[in-house]
Amino acid sequence: MNGGQWCVLALIEVGIVVVANGLHAGDLVVDTDFEGGSARVVEIDQEKSAITVMPGGDPERGWPAWWYFRVNGLTEGQPLTVSVVGSSRLIPQGHPGGGKPLSSSWARPSRATWSADGKTWHQSEEGQRDKAKTTYQLTAPGETMWIAWGPPSTPSMVNEWAEAIAAKHSFIQDFTLATTREGREVRGIRVENIRDGGTARPVVWFHARQHAWESGSSWVAMGIGEWLAGDSDDAKWMRENLVTYIVPIMDVDRAATGDGGKESVPHDHNRDWSTNPHYPEVAATQKRIAKWSKEERLALFVDLHNPGPSDGNAFFYVAPNEAIEVSRRPHRSVFLDVISREYDGRISLNRKTRSTGPSYHPLWHQISATWVTQHSNPQAISVCLETPWNTAHSNTKGYYSVGAGLMKGASKFLQTEFESSESAN
Repeated sequence: MNGGQWCVLALIEVGIVVVANGLHAGDLVVDTDFEGGSARVVEIDQEKSAITVMPGGDPERGWPAWWYFRVNGLTEGQPLTVSVVGSSRLIPQGHPGGGKPLSSSWARPSRATWSADGKTWHQSEEGQRDKAKTTYQLTAPGETMWIAWGPPSTPSMVNEWAEAIAAKHSFIQDFTLATTREGREVRGIRVENIRDGGTARPVVWFHARQHAWESGSSWVAMGIGEWLAGDSDDAKWMRENLVTYIVPIMDVDRAATGDGGKESVPHDHNRDWSTNPHYPEVAATQKRIAKWSKEERLALFVDLHNPGPSDGNAFFYVAPNEAIEVSRRPHRSVFLDVISREYDGRISLNRKTRSTGPSYHPLWHQISATWVTQHSNPQAISVCLETPWNTAHSNTKGYYSVGAGLMKGASKFLQTEFESSESAN
């Protein structure tokens, strides 16, 4: 056995990260030197065309669940076996699970995601799972193949989407929310058909990726944007009567570096909603929410996430009863009922909600949907939508359909709200 036939890189516990120019091992090359790239190579078997990796993220920058790499040196039609194991790095002390590695279940989806060009993403067949690893059987589409935990949605990809949809539609504007602590722009789109100089319309706000590894939530956000740009009567009504903001990535810094974001140091974006936020993009959103709420214009706030590996249905987290007045609870229930009735996404939606109360997390008061509930005008709805990442429909089309399905219900609810307000006036 020689080095050209067999290359084993022992990375467990030694802290070596595969970066820059990739790991050269005979013919196959594993590369993570691109935006969002993240993997630590455990083993490459050239004879068997088999690669074993683990997530490459720094636990201080969030849970190491995300992996995304490129394989060069393939030939079209070549079988490729990819196995994924959990990260061996320890979660920082003082955070849930601190002092231990993250459970590997977060890093081992039932299906991998792959692409021939880094733009169009496909799901693999279901992988073979054992206690230590999940193994996926792939076929190379050509010399190069991109492989990931789920469909990547990097800051550059999102910015290109925002620019393209804004260029195509006069009622959509690309905007910058904030500049991150590491100097990157947090961008999104604003959807409104402005007439007669514009008016102070009710506001709808969507954002995603407060936890950077939850890439599927960005696709849900973009699905919302595509629905709003469509020709349905409900989409046209939304454009004519409300202003909608969509920010597909909040934690741009960790999305760019391929880190997890969740439970990062000192805390993640969705634990940062306090009087003194750590992240500029959270502070910028709070400022907007406070202004609109003072004007009694905030109609709907939705925080988009992906949940745990065993969740098979989409569902909503809502602020606990401790954080919402009794008088507001029926209004929120009506919203959830309408969404449940109108929703038709490929991924099923469970009407039963979960709560982000005191038993959920020590910083439960600093979770975005709870903070907005406590600081918004009385008629505003504030929720968190969780879309599962571990199903046969957890792909770009499935995520887009969740965004569209959500909007079909939200638009119906908001039209009823608008009509009630007009009648009252």
